[in-house]
Amino acid sequence: MPISQTLKFWRGEDLILNFTMTPTVDITGWVISFTITKSQNNPSKVLQQTATITSGPNGQFQVLLSSAQTDAIQPDKYFHDVWRTNPGSERILALGDCIVGGSARIP
Repeated sequence: MPISQTLKFWRGEDLILNFTMTPTVDITGWVISFTITKSQNNPSKVLQQTATITSGPNGQFQVLLSSAQTDAIQPDKYFHDVWRTNPGSERILALGDCIVGGSARIP
């Protein structure tokens, strides 16, 4: 069953999103994709990023989003999901709302 969570961040932030599979599953060799869309089941992607496995045997991975990537997203409420995308093994791992706040500072 996927983990349901709400992500909140500010436009223009650098982000490191850490994930751990529960229960622990060895994810060595998995391809994992993080996506933000305007709404659930919307095929038009606002952002898509491949995750980095940080500890395969411990089921840990992270998604890095640069300030340039988050700055390109208009403040609003979106939907995010995380999928294992290996051919023949596609599976939803996490999903939920994604709330992007306006710029927190003036550069």
